[in-house]
Amino acid sequence: MKLLRMKRITLSIIYFTICLSISGQQVYQMQNRLRGDDAIERKQVQANGFNLEGMNNVWSLEDIPISSKTFKTEYTIAGDTLTGLERGNRIYYRQANGLLDIIGSENPQDLISYDMPETWLKFPMQQGDSVSGYFNGTGKYCDRLFMRRFGTYRTKADAAGKLVLPDGDTLRHVLRLHTERYVSTVSAPIDTMKREIPVFTTDSIIRHMATDTTLIKEDIYRWYADGYRYPVLEATIVSRNKQQLSEEIFYYAPEEQELLVLDEENKNTRERLAAIGTEKEDGIDSGDADERDFTYHVSQDEGSETINISYSSEQSGKVTALLVNSQGYVFRQTSQTDGSALHLSYSGLRPGQYIIGINTGTHQFAEKFNVK
Repeated sequence: MKLLRMKRITLSIIYFTICLSISGQQVYQMQNRLRGDDAIERKQVQANGFNLEGMNNVWSLEDIPISSKTFKTEYTIAGDTLTGLERGNRIYYRQANGLLDIIGSENPQDLISYDMPETWLKFPMQQGDSVSGYFNGTGKYCDRLFMRRFGTYRTKADAAGKLVLPDGDTLRHVLRLHTERYVSTVSAPIDTMKREIPVFTTDSIIRHMATDTTLIKEDIYRWYADGYRYPVLEATIVSRNKQQLSEEIFYYAPEEQELLVLDEENKNTRERLAAIGTEKEDGIDSGDADERDFTYHVSQDEGSETINISYSSEQSGKVTALLVNSQGYVFRQTSQTDGSALHLSYSGLRPGQYIIGINTGTHQFAEKFNVK
């Protein structure tokens, strides 16, 4: 009996691993790095109609007005510097060692070069991963003032789910990144640059920000979908002293991204996902249930060693959650009938990559999870 039970668990883990190979809900270097000569069009979304948090992590653009006017973002590369140009603003990036860093910016008013860059993306990123730090740069404002811009940033892959497009089609395997930035700016007469410019350290940034009454907060949300290089949706909210100053949401249509040349990595991913959809139509269950049947959300409280799995199901029955490694060894398991949440503790487990498996009896789901 024990041998039979172990065989069943092993088969489940093999299935979970196959699922992860085709729908990992991750941001990868090859699939999502910025590329020179790419040009992406975007359209503005009516901000007050879109729910940033979504319902059970199903975000919807249906029935939300989208402007017909398009804005273009163009990327060029020279040496090891990649430039993104949009609406008269240039952002300078450096991509190396699995990181995408912002190293400078320029517009008709100011020019900034960062000696302490900001990491915009790290590769790979999956739900729960984050990157944070401090940034600092100096430059000029209107060629009349010396300017220093500095602050803190934290980017976290904080949610995964589905995105309903304006035409009603649904993108599954969507990962949302949330960047929270606090920005300070100080200026002085331009002749300051003729003298020695003090070097800012992390302590200098912390000290100045502690007394800055004009501190700007930026919340930037980016929704990445498997098979598409750039975010399908991006939202930016700017505030000061908890008062919102602006909010913009832009939609990058998937069909526009499909026109990118030499993007074989994402093309192959889209073809695999399309094949899964065909199997479902032919009566072969790939394990990706319709959002109306079963939806779930994996989260973790700050500082906790417990994984929270909240879910909603139209069908009553037993739901089981497992925490396993890639070899199929089960470390934690819990189940319940007719509930709405499961909890898995990973206290005492060694650091490394594990797999969260969810079994509803008719469908199976899997996500990678890092114990740090």
